Amino acid sequence: MKRTRLVSVGIPSMLCALGVYGQSTGVAVPKQSPFLAPTGKDFPLAGGNLGNQRYSSLAQINRSNIDKLGGAWMVHIAAEGQAAGNLQSTPIVVDGMLFVGASGGDILAVNAATGATIWRYKATGGVQTNRGVAVAEGKVFSGQAGSRLIALDQKTGALLWETKVSAAGGRGGGTPGATIYADGRVFCGISGGEGGVRGQFGAYDAKTGKELWKFYTIPGPGEFGHETWEGDSWQHGGGPLWTHPAVDPELGLVYVPVGNASPDQNGAIRGGDNLFTASILALDVKTGAYKWHFQEVHHDLWDYDNPLPPVLADVMYQGQLRKILIHGGKTGLTYILDRTNGKPLIGIEERPVPQEPANKTAKTQPFPLGDSPVPNCPEPGSVAEGSRSLCIFGAFRPDDPVVTTPGTQGGINWAPVTFNLQTGLFYVPANLINSQFASGFGRPTGEPRAGTLTAMDPTTNKIIWQIRTKYPLGTGSGLLSTASGLMFNGESDGNLVVFDSKDGSVLKRFQTGAGADAPVATYEVNGEQYIAILAAGNNFQLSPRGDNLWAFKLGGTVPPAPTPEPPPLLQPGRAGRGGGPNQER
Repeated sequence: MKRTRLVSVGIPSMLCALGVYGQSTGVAVPKQSPFLAPTGKDFPLAGGNLGNQRYSSLAQINRSNIDKLGGAWMVHIAAEGQAAGNLQSTPIVVDGMLFVGASGGDILAVNAATGATIWRYKATGGVQTNRGVAVAEGKVFSGQAGSRLIALDQKTGALLWETKVSAAGGRGGGTPGATIYADGRVFCGISGGEGGVRGQFGAYDAKTGKELWKFYTIPGPGEFGHETWEGDSWQHGGGPLWTHPAVDPELGLVYVPVGNASPDQNGAIRGGDNLFTASILALDVKTGAYKWHFQEVHHDLWDYDNPLPPVLADVMYQGQLRKILIHGGKTGLTYILDRTNGKPLIGIEERPVPQEPANKTAKTQPFPLGDSPVPNCPEPGSVAEGSRSLCIFGAFRPDDPVVTTPGTQGGINWAPVTFNLQTGLFYVPANLINSQFASGFGRPTGEPRAGTLTAMDPTTNKIIWQIRTKYPLGTGSGLLSTASGLMFNGESDGNLVVFDSKDGSVLKRFQTGAGADAPVATYEVNGEQYIAILAAGNNFQLSPRGDNLWAFKLGGTVPPAPTPEPPPLLQPGRAGRGGGPNQER
């Protein structure tokens, strides 16, 4: 892991280079709302709790004994004769059982202490990327291929009910995001933005699967925001759900991260801001009624969609307790909002941006005050020779072969952030990857690929410390923090990496044998703390593939796996579209 100390250079409030940042002991953290309690023995949701804080109270594994962390067990989760597929699931643990999305959309339940298989649900309807199930009311809830939502018996894996979420046409229309359970409801949205699907998000009765309400993320005639779409472009406007929401049951709100507009880089036929694409959308938990929205990118042309789950936290700001929402964008910018009303906590300015009439560009874009975890302009030597390079929100024609920073695979992307209740900081994994637009999204051949890990203060949106990482972090595993001052991340070279949350120093590496690019979970069984991760690789990270489900504990005796071939440090060649979220990780 290479530390970086670079000079901060500004172009009106944008970070064009990584800054020099030191250490901090953190900021004061007030008592959190009850629903934001940290996880402990169980890890029941993909984000840990309903606020997606990914913070655990477990502290048995700590700085003083981390060198004793070893493999407790490892199992292969692809069925016999089955390809590994796209395995990106967060391990979910309840009552000593671990549940994970397996190959082809299968769901696997194993003994969380031993890895022994308890049951396997054989999926139907084709391959479905599964980013995590939810477990509640004795059921396991999961999105499936064909825009379906299912509930399985927690103990046996028997199918209890199945619901068709959408009959949406076009390419995509699946349900790849992790399902979320709250107060008798299961929340689920559909993907397929690049295929002309009109996005939707809904709530379903956990007992029966009955649809309770549905909200279309692209407003139709007579609905608020419809005027932001030119002509009939709303009918195929995109607005997919690539990831899961956050829920505040006290305020009665669910916060939905809405994805890209369609067609994604051609704005010529969809003039207007194109609500609610590239937005955080707050809906009433019980009725699905619109409450507020904040659009991070107007009239998106750069595929700056929202594949990152929002994070909720309670903080002290200017002497008052504030309920906030933190969200990182592919823009590389971090947006901090009051989650009661969607207003910026610190300040977000609308600033003029370059214009291209052929693409009907928006006149202004929102820029949060504070720091950016990644450069918003190309770094020296990073742009393919002969290409025209653009800073963030640079204007281009639909057929213009330009390089943009951050790219569609750059910035703050799929990998979840963590909010640490010990330090009061949020920690951001990000990518330093540019995109080349020319009839699709690609990555310029020969360009460096790297990442950043950044600690940020939510009350200032300023960087506290930052390290530059050898491999991109933003489309990989994401972060999990614990009360013992540790942070866990899987890297694309196969290593499970343990960081010190004080300064980002590396305390431990353990080789899993494949790209460790799925989120980490932690849990406790029989008084022992475990760390679990699915190592399977993904397309965005160019990482070695596999189907290895690992659990670790102190004194674990399973040795590291053989080291696979590492991902390239330079982009090997144009990767087709390569940047659309439907190109499964």
